[in-house]
Amino acid sequence: MQEGEEFIHRPTVVSTSSTSRPKNKTFELLGPFSNISLADMYKTWGNIIGRFPIPFVIATVIMCSAGLGIIGLQMKDNVRDGYTPSNSEARFENRLYREFLESEGDPVMTTVLITAKDEGSMHRISHLEEAHQQWLYISKNLEADVGNDERMKFSDFCGHYCQANDIVGYFLDAFKTKSANPELDGYHLNYPIATIMGYKLHLERNFFGVTVNDSNSKVTNIVNMKVLTLPVLSEVKTYEDTEKLNKWELAVYNYATEYSADPNHLIEINVIGAEVVDTEMNKDAQKMVPYFVVGIISMILFIFMTVSISATYYGYFSWRILLIALACLLVPILAIVTAFGINNMLGNRTNSPMMIMPFLINGIGVNDAFLTLQNWLQHSPDLPPGKRLGYMLAEAGPSITTTTLTNVIVFLIGWMNPTEEMSIFCLGCAISLLLAYVYTLTFFCPVLVLLLSKRVKAPSTLEKTFNKFLEVYAKIICSRWTFLLLLIGSLVYWGFGVYGTLGIRAVLNTAKILPLETPIRKPNRIIEETVWKEFYPVTVIVNNPVNISNSTELDAFKRLVHDFESMKKCRGTEYTISPIRDYETYFYGVGAEDFDYEEESVQNTSISFDFSKLSGFLANPIYKHHKGTMKLNFSNPVPIRKMQLIFAYENVTSWDDRIQIMKDWRHIAKSHENLNVSVWNVNAMFVDQMLSLKGLAIQNALTTLGCMAIVCVVFIRNPLSVGLATAAILSISVGVTGYLCFWDLDLDPVTLCAVIVSIGMSVDFVAHVACHYQVRYKEFEEDGIVKRVEMKTPESRVVNSLSNVLWPMVQSAFSTLLCVLPLAILQNYLPMVFVKTILLVVIWGMAHGLILLPCILAQFPLRVFDETFSDIILGRTSSSSCSSESDSEHEDTAVDVQEMALIQNATVSQP
Repeated sequence: MQEGEEFIHRPTVVSTSSTSRPKNKTFELLGPFSNISLADMYKTWGNIIGRFPIPFVIATVIMCSAGLGIIGLQMKDNVRDGYTPSNSEARFENRLYREFLESEGDPVMTTVLITAKDEGSMHRISHLEEAHQQWLYISKNLEADVGNDERMKFSDFCGHYCQANDIVGYFLDAFKTKSANPELDGYHLNYPIATIMGYKLHLERNFFGVTVNDSNSKVTNIVNMKVLTLPVLSEVKTYEDTEKLNKWELAVYNYATEYSADPNHLIEINVIGAEVVDTEMNKDAQKMVPYFVVGIISMILFIFMTVSISATYYGYFSWRILLIALACLLVPILAIVTAFGINNMLGNRTNSPMMIMPFLINGIGVNDAFLTLQNWLQHSPDLPPGKRLGYMLAEAGPSITTTTLTNVIVFLIGWMNPTEEMSIFCLGCAISLLLAYVYTLTFFCPVLVLLLSKRVKAPSTLEKTFNKFLEVYAKIICSRWTFLLLLIGSLVYWGFGVYGTLGIRAVLNTAKILPLETPIRKPNRIIEETVWKEFYPVTVIVNNPVNISNSTELDAFKRLVHDFESMKKCRGTEYTISPIRDYETYFYGVGAEDFDYEEESVQNTSISFDFSKLSGFLANPIYKHHKGTMKLNFSNPVPIRKMQLIFAYENVTSWDDRIQIMKDWRHIAKSHENLNVSVWNVNAMFVDQMLSLKGLAIQNALTTLGCMAIVCVVFIRNPLSVGLATAAILSISVGVTGYLCFWDLDLDPVTLCAVIVSIGMSVDFVAHVACHYQVRYKEFEEDGIVKRVEMKTPESRVVNSLSNVLWPMVQSAFSTLLCVLPLAILQNYLPMVFVKTILLVVIWGMAHGLILLPCILAQFPLRVFDETFSDIILGRTSSSSCSSESDSEHEDTAVDVQEMALIQNATVSQP
């Protein structure tokens, strides 16, 4: 071909026959399947879509109608246990605790934290009086609208725990009495255990941040108290009751917020609970909507600019380009809306991570449209629309299918993870990406046929300049010296990546997860830094009956109590809540001549410890709260069927401490098999998250990488290319994970999900390059005749690869960044993890796809890329391994094959 002559480049779509087909048993068995061609399949679909574009657009509209399911969408988070594996030990412990409580829902506790607005002590009478008055109002008078014209108070839920915080009122009355007469006997108001007329009041469960002075304690030894804590315990039996209690909790939260805002009040009331946290996370997630609009506007401008550049380059620029750009953007948007509708119709929750999904899908889902547009522009406008679209899909189809399948598989693997919140997010992403692929075929391709079939002017003269640039770049990339330099740089990159990956800590920092501007940060900080430092409880459930009349069983029970109380950080026996110990004290003390509060009569006394005084014990005002700590059946000789113990610990200030102490508790519980002991702690879910994260990360990463390799085997087919592509995916993933560690991120469920996403996204940067590098011939038209030229050098194959993928790769990378970067403005943890992850994926992915992988591919002899897995299995030699090349003669190209003329030393490329 002479210089200056014009031709239209079209990558290889013409089939080539294998040079040899040895007749062996394997070939006879599998030979028929070797003729199945992906190129033929895509070419057929392209012909159908190109000939009948309108029906496919109508089909798209029908599919999009599923998006109407978004009507009535409600957001609901489950922060407490939604990130904990479903097979974790904590969930089993939760189930046993629910059985003890005879509740369908999880144990529910709301915590009211009261502090002085002047940051002084809360033990002042004026502040205690105001706090007590507000607690009485909250616990007895505050109502919540729970729907169906029904209003409920706490008394409807509290059960045995209605008087759990009465100790504050007792102390306040005694404190005022003692302050009026310091010499009064019978009142010893010392912290942590006060005594009022012989009865003990455990103050350490409500008073925190206490400073004492024992040298001057005529009234009380308390000098300062930072926080008054009022745990709101409740008994709920059904999920409906749990929902009602959640609404009451929100009513308390809203009331406390309004009350604290009044400057005339002495105290500030903070409320925290699972429903409050979920609600605040939801509020914060909804703040992402304006940033999504910003991302959409940025993408519109970017897509219009880049599509206009492509159209101008190929001579298609007109007013219709604006519609093409809009169609590019509509592909992911329609997929997102439909996915939300389907998710809602399936009855799945929409949680906070799902609000990040539009940012991800809008950036990733548009990639297929970019690639199909690039290939459409490269094919001859003189071809009939059906044939042109068939050729285009024969080339682009395997590429977009590879990347879509890998991304969908990645998210499906995430969906199968045992963490509920991330599972919901991953399923939504998988549905969205699959729909984006479908809409690319059923909507965007028909739009190309309808709006962009003819050139409006000659192609740009920049083609030669760009081709020259690619030729120079290819020579540099294919150089041995470049390979050595890149190898040295890669070793440094891998070193830091592996070091960071191995060093990343599995830590769930709740302070990070909470939104920056949420008011619940303060109560969360008070609980973590003050309450849990002084009082960190564990609930121990004895699931087998304990016969206290039997000395052997009683001794076994006492050994259990001793084991928990002898732990290093235990606060001591006086802090333990044990119904058996209190009953024993009652049995030999007050109950020696017990007065029956129900029948107003004196009970018979017993000498040996037994169950005879249990009814009087539970009727005693001081001990009646133990009705909630035992499951009783008085018709049984051993009436205590199950019981609950609470042990208190201190200085459990870090997650390392909480993890270790949880392990110790479980070890003690398992050592008392005869009692069938289980433990429950409010942080057990989070502990199990951290204990499972590294194993889960390794398992998911290996599974995901294996699935990526399988997909590459199907669509890339050449063993060496598959190996190098898989290695590149692994390299990018290690780099992302390792450098996230240097970027101040720990391994938690959010980071784990982001890393899995990065594995899927990395395929986009390497699969296209690996596939196009295998193409042995490239086609173009000249004077109406389809011709082809063999690419006999690594440089020519690098040029061919980059001419097909460079521009779409740049478009997809920057469109993805434009979508997610607005989230960085929020500075909240969950979106920031994805921003950092995607930024690293784009940087390392571009470096691998445009520099490292082409350089490595160029170091191998070209003949190794001509062999496929099927060739190895069938024992034959094939002329090409690219999945877009058919091994069979296709009838619509037979005439073109006869007219081909081999053109030597022609290197043609397009951007």
